[in-house]
Amino acid sequence: MDDILKVLPNETEDECLFRIGEAKRDGLLDLNWIEIADFFNKSFREDETEYRTESSYRKKFKNYIDAKDMLVKSGFSESQYSDLDEKIRELEKAKIKLRDERTDYQKSLREDARRESFIELVERAMAKNIDVFDYKSSPIIDSNEDIVVCLSDLHAGIEVDNWWNVYNTNILKKRLYKYLDEICEIQRIHQCKICHIVLGGDAISGLIHENLRIQNNENVIEQLKIAVTYIGEFIYTLQDWFENINVYSVAGNHSRLNPNKDEHLKGEELEEMIPFCLKLQFANNDKIAICDCMASKIDSTISAFKTRGNKLFYVVHGDHDTPSNVVKNLTLMSGQKPDGIIMGHRHNNALSTEHGVKIIQCGSVVGTDDYCVDKRISGEPEQCVFITSEHRTVKCLYDIGLN
Repeated sequence: MDDILKVLPNETEDECLFRIGEAKRDGLLDLNWIEIADFFNKSFREDETEYRTESSYRKKFKNYIDAKDMLVKSGFSESQYSDLDEKIRELEKAKIKLRDERTDYQKSLREDARRESFIELVERAMAKNIDVFDYKSSPIIDSNEDIVVCLSDLHAGIEVDNWWNVYNTNILKKRLYKYLDEICEIQRIHQCKICHIVLGGDAISGLIHENLRIQNNENVIEQLKIAVTYIGEFIYTLQDWFENINVYSVAGNHSRLNPNKDEHLKGEELEEMIPFCLKLQFANNDKIAICDCMASKIDSTISAFKTRGNKLFYVVHGDHDTPSNVVKNLTLMSGQKPDGIIMGHRHNNALSTEHGVKIIQCGSVVGTDDYCVDKRISGEPEQCVFITSEHRTVKCLYDIGLN
């Protein structure tokens, strides 16, 4: 019975029904139609709401037998009937193929329409202006240490107002002011010549979660403009305190164009526009280098740079990695073990060591938003700065709260 009661390779539901029905009719299968219906529902339907009754299978088989008998009585031979059955099967396959092609074509049309709408949105949004920074400070420079400033998970454009936190574009600017104040104090202590700025991803809020569509106060193009403007002003302010500034970046998960990560095309992240715009902005500035070339950027999700003492750092956002596996993954991928890895994504500052490699995790500028509340997690708005030297990958780390 087990050889009969199964779905054969490339067998359609109807073919299976007719084969099993004939086996029951000929006494080769000792099952009633309720049991047969249960087998077909479990074999061909995932949703129980689509299950069929035993009568639908029994009547379909009876109609098949009646039609077959009628054809035989009309003079059709068994071989002619088999040929007709084969042609019907080919016709069914052709119908399925046509339906799949039509579905793919409709999907292509929808994607083209979205691209055209996106272009129109860009053209409208780029005409609007964003308020620029008005921050003033005075620096001092000269040291044998490098400073690394992490700037991650700004989520520009999101608007939060809950029991734990209030956040909007104006508060984003104030928190960046506070961050600059803290960096200025750190620089007064260490007096570094070279500053490495790491843009760790998720600079914009994006539209990847349904609740973000509700929380966002700006469309994605406005978000991008805010991020480019504020990050540019942030970098411009820091140039007064250092001899040289190098900027490295990776894209986060919030800036992907397709909310469905399984359908997302690699490299289609809006954040890829940020280093492009910054490079144009600082094209004539000899002190600031926007490092988006292949020497520093392995792909849109992995960057690499070296500091004093030839210390090698990798930068990832963190949505593809965890602190426990990132050292092994990146070392195997690149063929070179780093001295340190910088990550964002988890919205908390942290420093740990895995396989002798320092892992620096940077928090978020946002703090607790509705997504965090839904997941029953919370955290303060925070970023981190660390000092590196020839002999120490992380000589010291500053855990900076932004409230």
